[in-house]
Amino acid sequence: MDNKMKISFIKFIALITLFSFSLSSNAQSTSADSINPSAYLNGVANQLLAEVKKNQKELISNTKLAEKLVRDNLIPAIDTTGFARRTIGTKNWKSATVEQRERFEKAFINLVINSYAKGLSLYKGQTFKFSEPRLSKSGNSAQVRSSMDQPGSTPIVIDYKLSNKSGSWKIYDLTVEGVSMLKSYKSQFRPSLAKLGMEKFILDLESKT
Repeated sequence: MDNKMKISFIKFIALITLFSFSLSSNAQSTSADSINPSAYLNGVANQLLAEVKKNQKELISNTKLAEKLVRDNLIPAIDTTGFARRTIGTKNWKSATVEQRERFEKAFINLVINSYAKGLSLYKGQTFKFSEPRLSKSGNSAQVRSSMDQPGSTPIVIDYKLSNKSGSWKIYDLTVEGVSMLKSYKSQFRPSLAKLGMEKFILDLESKT
């Protein structure tokens, strides 16, 4: 798989995963079954893919619809503050003002939405299988492995990390074929942050979203 195709698949897989967890988070109860993120993924993925299939033709040309679907489902599905903090590093996060943190998080999420909305049109009959999660001793974090089966091609392995925030599972990293979303954003942001400083870095990011 070439780099361009890999990036496209990463975006598509990320969207499927994020949407799946968003739907599952909204459906969570206080039962013991709610601690299993794989069970929720497996249960909601088919529902999500049905929605993607239903709107597939329109999603190809209607970027506003794609962005709306991402925006409506992305925020509840990920630990946005934790994700934002990890991309720039704890030291930089702590040195930023509260206002700068909020602005960066908003601009970062907008960038993700604008970028990943394009992935919705990539659905070509892929299916997903989810393994049982590896839960931490505390039960507050988990790692889940899944595979995306593609017609006429080898499966793609996806590993993702989650934390349990107040009874809801939130994604904070996703790795596809060895490419980590978190590390990818780190490599994009940290050199610019070191060069520009926090305020100019945020202004630059805001201008792109």
